[in-house]
Amino acid sequence: MANLTSSLGIGLSGLQVAQESMSVIGHNIANINTPGYSQQSAVLSTNPSQAFGNLQFGTGANVSAVHALRDQFLNLQLTQSLCAQSGAQTRSNGLQAVASAFTDDGTTGLSTQIKNFFASYQSLSANPTDASLRQNVVGMAQSLLTEFKSANATLTSQISSLNQQIGSIIPQVNTLTSQIAALNTQISQQIDPTSDNDAVDQRQQLTDQLANLVGIQVSTDSKNQFQITLDSGSATLVAGQTAYKMVTTPDPTQGNKLLVSVQSGSLSTNVTDKISGGALGADMDLRDNILPGYQTQLGQIAGSLAAQVNQVNMAGYSLPDATTGLSTTGTLMFTGGIDPATGLVAVDPATGKPNYATIIENLQVNAAVVSDPGLIAASSTAGVAGDNGNALALANLQNKLQSVDTAGNGTFGSGPFSSVVSALINAVGTKTQALNTTATNQENLTTALQTQKNSVSGVDLDQSAAQLLAFQQGYQAAAQFIRTISQLTQALMTAVS
Repeated sequence: MANLTSSLGIGLSGLQVAQESMSVIGHNIANINTPGYSQQSAVLSTNPSQAFGNLQFGTGANVSAVHALRDQFLNLQLTQSLCAQSGAQTRSNGLQAVASAFTDDGTTGLSTQIKNFFASYQSLSANPTDASLRQNVVGMAQSLLTEFKSANATLTSQISSLNQQIGSIIPQVNTLTSQIAALNTQISQQIDPTSDNDAVDQRQQLTDQLANLVGIQVSTDSKNQFQITLDSGSATLVAGQTAYKMVTTPDPTQGNKLLVSVQSGSLSTNVTDKISGGALGADMDLRDNILPGYQTQLGQIAGSLAAQVNQVNMAGYSLPDATTGLSTTGTLMFTGGIDPATGLVAVDPATGKPNYATIIENLQVNAAVVSDPGLIAASSTAGVAGDNGNALALANLQNKLQSVDTAGNGTFGSGPFSSVVSALINAVGTKTQALNTTATNQENLTTALQTQKNSVSGVDLDQSAAQLLAFQQGYQAAAQFIRTISQLTQALMTAVS
C-alpha cells in the first residue's frame, strides 16, 4: 500500500519534473536569438504504478523526452528556397555588373557609335577629297573599336572575377560538409538519433548555409544522418560520417579557367557543368554560358562589321596619288584577326569557323589608313578623286539587311547592324530585369517560409513565461508536499519512540 516513504518519492519526482522542465524553458529563452534554433519542450510521463492488492497507486512523474518543435518537410522547402534565392540573386548581381557596357543613351554606346561611324562615310560622300572628313572617318572607326573593346573588356573582367569567386567558394563548401559530417557522427552515436536536438539544429543551419553556396539534395538515413548530393545527383558531398572534398584544377585548354571536381578516394568526378543552384552554380553559369554568350554575340557584330567594311573598301579606290595619278585598291580598313586576302575574320583552324572569340581584342584600324586617310576607298572609279560611289556604298552598309554573322559560321544572315545591336542590348536588359524579378520573388518566398518556420519552431517568450510560472508553482507545490510528508514522518517517529 502507499506509504510515507513512497509518497516522498512521488514528491521528489515532482521536484525533478519541474526542475528539468524549467531547465528546458531556460534553454529556449537563452537561445531565442540563436540562428536555426528550434524551440524544445519537455515531454512528461507518469512513472509506472505499483499494485497493492486490488489497487494501483501512482509513483509520480518523469521527463521521458525533450522534443524539438520542427517540421522536417518545411525545413527541406526552406533549404531548397535558399538555394534558389542565392542562385537567382548571384545571377542578377553578375549580370548587373556588365549591363552598363550595353547601355545606349543616344550619346554613348554601341548603337550610337555604329551610327556615327557610318554617318562619317555619309559626310565623306558629300566631299570625297576633303582631308578633314577622311580624318573624321578614321576617328569614328577608332571610337567604334574603343566602344567594342570597352564592352568586351567589361565582360572579360567579370568572367575573370567570377572565376576567382568560384575558387573562393570551394573551401567554404568543404568546411561546411566536414562540419555536417561531424554532426552526423555525433547524432548517429546517440541511443535515440533524434534526441540531440541542438546538434540537429546546428546541422540544419549548416546545411542551409551550404545550400546558399551550392545546389544540393538532402535526404536522411535510418540513423538520422544527412546524405547530401549535388542538385544534379552527379556527386555526393556528404555520406553519413564522410565528407567528400571539392577541388579546383586549371582547365588544360583554358589555363585561367577553374574546373570543379569532387574527390572520392582515388576517383575524381568533374562537376563543372553539373551544378545549377546556389552561388557556385550561378557563378559557373555566368562564367561559362551567359557572359561568354554575350561576348560571342559582341564579337560576331564587331567581326561582321569589320568584314563588311573591309570588303567594300577593298572594292573601291583611294584618292589618286598626287604624282602618278594612280589610285590604290584592295585596302583593308580593319586589321588584326582579319584574313588579308578576303578582309573577312580569320578562320579558327580548330573549328573551321570565323574566330569571333578573340576578334575584338585583336581588331584595329589599319595603321596605313590611320597614317594616310587618303587610302579610304571613297571612289568607285580608279583615278577619279571626286567619285563618291564607294563612300555611299560604305554608308549604306548601316542599313544592309544581311550583314551580321549571328550563326557564327561565316554566313551573313542577320541585319542591319543597328537591329542586331539593339537586339543584344535589349536581350541583356531583359535578362537582367528577369533575373532581378526572379531574385525578388524567390526572396519573398524564402521570407514566407522562414516566417512559417518561426511560427512552428521559434521561441515564444509569452508561452515560455506562462510555462515557467506553471512549473514554478508545480515545484513549490511538490516542495510543500514533501514538507508535509516530512512532518507526518517526524510525527510518526515521535509517536512510536
